[in-house]
Amino acid sequence: MALTQVQKLQLNKQVDKILNTPGNFQGGNLEMTMVFDYDIDETKLKEQAAQIISTLKSHSPVFRNVRFNGVKWESDTEITSQVVPMMFVQMGKFFEETKKVKKTENNIESNQKNLEILLQKLKLFHARSKLIIILTNGQYQITDKEASKAALNPFLKGKLLLLEGDTMKTGMQLFMELIQ
Repeated sequence: MALTQVQKLQLNKQVDKILNTPGNFQGGNLEMTMVFDYDIDETKLKEQAAQIISTLKSHSPVFRNVRFNGVKWESDTEITSQVVPMMFVQMGKFFEETKKVKKTENNIESNQKNLEILLQKLKLFHARSKLIIILTNGQYQITDKEASKAALNPFLKGKLLLLEGDTMKTGMQLFMELIQ
């Protein structure tokens, strides 16, 4: 599924909004993190990741020199991170070593992940990133709203962009949903 022109414009607008938040990105080399939910079909994941990166690169010269952190979100216990060139993600080389961990209980496959666990890891290990994009299919759960709110506060909610299929949600929108 290709990004439409409207989705590309929305993505660029949200990224500009995040980067131009007072106190966030001050110029120089950008550090960003992109989380890849491995519940998405591998071909679709590669295609969407490449489109997002090429959209960002064509939109702003800021994305020419980026310290890019790729995070593989395979399960609650398998969240791995590595610094890679953006080009590796665009070419699909980043996704070659995939474990595809499946939790089974009574022979029933379950990939339900907890978003708060991912958010806590991002807060601990990617707090320096000025932009954090989570590419997911939305097949996650939030079992502990307080832990999720604590992970989003104070900085993560202003740097986060959650892409779930055709919908886009900022960290602040997610935070407001958790309050209600």
